[in-house]
Amino acid sequence: MDLAGDRQPQALSFTAGTRRVLDHPSAGGAGGNDRDGPHGHHRNRTLRLGISFLTPITDLAPLRRNGLRLLIVLCAALALPLTVSAQVNVEALRQDDPPPGYSGTVGGDLTLRTGNVDLVQFGLNARLYNVTETSTRLMVGNGGLGFLGRSRFASSGLLHYRWTYTYNDLVSPEWWGQVNYHRPQLLKFRTLVGGGVRISFASGDWGQFGMGAALMLEDERLDLADTAVHDNHTTDLRGSSFLTLRLVPTENLVITSTTYFQPVVIDRRDTRTLSNLRIASSVTEALDLTISFDLRYDSRPPDGISALDTSLRTGLRYTY
Repeated sequence: MDLAGDRQPQALSFTAGTRRVLDHPSAGGAGGNDRDGPHGHHRNRTLRLGISFLTPITDLAPLRRNGLRLLIVLCAALALPLTVSAQVNVEALRQDDPPPGYSGTVGGDLTLRTGNVDLVQFGLNARLYNVTETSTRLMVGNGGLGFLGRSRFASSGLLHYRWTYTYNDLVSPEWWGQVNYHRPQLLKFRTLVGGGVRISFASGDWGQFGMGAALMLEDERLDLADTAVHDNHTTDLRGSSFLTLRLVPTENLVITSTTYFQPVVIDRRDTRTLSNLRIASSVTEALDLTISFDLRYDSRPPDGISALDTSLRTGLRYTY
């Protein structure tokens, strides 16, 4: 966690949290659903403990000479769980002031449970910046895979690319593209292409307040039964607007809040809302405590999927 904007995670982080799992009937009937476990219609909570190794990428000359390496890393991220939504919450990933040139982080986590439940879950995430005097390019790759017994019960992957132009201190035009899939949400494949502008209203030692507005073309393919009410394939033009607030009450405490609102342009009753609240506090010079709350609401979810998803996570991060 970057608390003051000048520290970057470089070593080992421990995370723990609860996650709501919503099982649902499969198109193949009872016992045939491998997306959310072998038993449909179940609701429970699971405790997830993870260990993440975060390594900043400060010298990417080898990657520039050999683009295949970068492609392999990003494809691995797509092949591997991380909860994703209509659009990745870039504000939660964005550094306040990434250094000029290439920089980034790579992280992973592993969950093992034995006994009454044999569970193996692992994930991979990567973030890559390229900063120049006139623009900032950001590439994000997230993915994961989970096994309950010997059956795959959850998997997801995401690749997001964003180019933001530094027009002036107030206005920054940007465009982005994204591909992702998410088996627990019955999402076989989604493609996004969009562009817009972000505005910084105010900033200072106290923090930052800003907003953004954009249009994006979304193409979704879902894995639904033939009798489902929701269409298997949809293409929509959505608006995407967000508000973000970052408060720094003290040098040891940072509070960040971001909310996205994404309605279909021709039918504003079809909307998605994403919200994130994160509190980070320095325990010592090298240790940070973080608490994060995430909310996702879809007014028209696929058949058998809950309209509302929430998660609460706590974590410790060591920085050297």
